[in-house]
Amino acid sequence: MKKIAIIGGGPAGLSSAIHLIKFDKNFLIHLFEKCRIGENIVCAEGFFDFFGNIHVELPEKMKVKKIIISSGKKTEINLPKNSNIFTFSRKRWQKDLGDYARSLGVKIFENTKIEKGEIKKLSSQYDYVLDCSGFSGVSHFVFPEKEVSKYRKSLVPAVQFRLKGDFSSFYEALYANVFDNPPGYFWIFPICEGKKPVYANAGLGILLKDKSKRNLKELLKEMLKEEISHYEIINYSASPIPTRRLKTFKVNNIILLGDSLGLCSPLHGGGIDSAYLSGYYVSKSIIANDFSIYRNFLKELDKRFFKERLFLKLWNFFGSRWVLERLRNKGLFSENVPHEPFSGRWLSNAIIRLFF
Repeated sequence: MKKIAIIGGGPAGLSSAIHLIKFDKNFLIHLFEKCRIGENIVCAEGFFDFFGNIHVELPEKMKVKKIIISSGKKTEINLPKNSNIFTFSRKRWQKDLGDYARSLGVKIFENTKIEKGEIKKLSSQYDYVLDCSGFSGVSHFVFPEKEVSKYRKSLVPAVQFRLKGDFSSFYEALYANVFDNPPGYFWIFPICEGKKPVYANAGLGILLKDKSKRNLKELLKEMLKEEISHYEIINYSASPIPTRRLKTFKVNNIILLGDSLGLCSPLHGGGIDSAYLSGYYVSKSIIANDFSIYRNFLKELDKRFFKERLFLKLWNFFGSRWVLERLRNKGLFSENVPHEPFSGRWLSNAIIRLFF
């Protein structure tokens, strides 16, 4: 019987645990979570399934039918019916995944923080150690120093408030107010309770290094006042987002997944989909003893992220208003566009049409 240690009870860790034991019962799986499953989550709770192959139940799910982007002028982008963009309760989702993992036989140790000094011991006690610990990457010290340094330099800041109020004006929509110097955006993602959007995550993310050292929390407060009124702030959270992955995903029997590897979008910062899928493909790789399976998934992800970085560079150089106006004029936001906006194929077309 193979023994697997999983560090972190987020989407990557829970996906790994569930898929490993579903694919092959002959595993002893121990998952270590520093808090409790579903707690201390820093997330806008937007689910972007651009691969179209994540089949999970999302509690309090709201299907997004349009994206509203503002940069001086508002643009409404109606999404195709087969779009896979949602908001949901990530707290409940992770708790549900944790309960499901337990029912399959996964042993979960909550309130158990794995420290850097314990990694080598775990590596000797288990057949594989899956590091799903987030941007801090508790096992990063065993990976190539130059790669970890580049990863650290690619971290960009994000802050957000959890709000309570009436957000029915944003029902079935995501709102983003984009800005320049450096590129970033203010967002409002409505979260439903039942079918009513009585909560929202409102945040601010900077997508490239910001030398001005602005107080993002105060800037977020100012932007909130400009955009909406009559809300209650429930809590505040902040976390850096990794936007460039380590090239090395495996050293001996230690494997990086999700945010620990750097699988977040350089364009919007989302990473739930890629984290969850990283757990799926690592599980398949372990069972088949063939890590080209995981490597090939990462290559596909790299293709999309390459296009996103190129799009971000164009945004940084020409400015958001010019980019949005060009895309509007070229029909990239019309309902007849064959590919979902901001997916890999859409980005390929958008980058070309910006100039031709």
